[in-house]
Amino acid sequence: MWGRIGWCWVLLHLTALSAEDLYSGFVSVCLIGTLGVSGTVSALLAGRTINALPGLGLLAIGYLSGERIGYGDGFLVLSLGTWMSMPELLGMVGTGILYAAGAAFLMRRKEMPLVPFLTAAYVLRGWN
Repeated sequence: MWGRIGWCWVLLHLTALSAEDLYSGFVSVCLIGTLGVSGTVSALLAGRTINALPGLGLLAIGYLSGERIGYGDGFLVLSLGTWMSMPELLGMVGTGILYAAGAAFLMRRKEMPLVPFLTAAYVLRGWN
């Protein structure tokens, strides 16, 4: 039961962050922080491992690329690492990036907001 509640908690945050990303191109530090802190508490209580490497990797890519991938995306993935296992997180991020790249190609755009595609990947992978 708590697993499904946690899944819905993450989905609620991803949905709100997706709307922000689509509307303004930015994501809320407060929402990402809430997700990360609640995930850290949940992980510590459940004895889960916190998977920071993918988020740190995206932050490094954002820095090295002059923020072609935004820091908000990196901090979001860092927060998601408190809720998800490494295979789940890598699968979701990889799928989300593929969805975003495909949409950018079809729409002939050089930049796309990433969070809505991460949300889509989270939902589709969560129901497998």
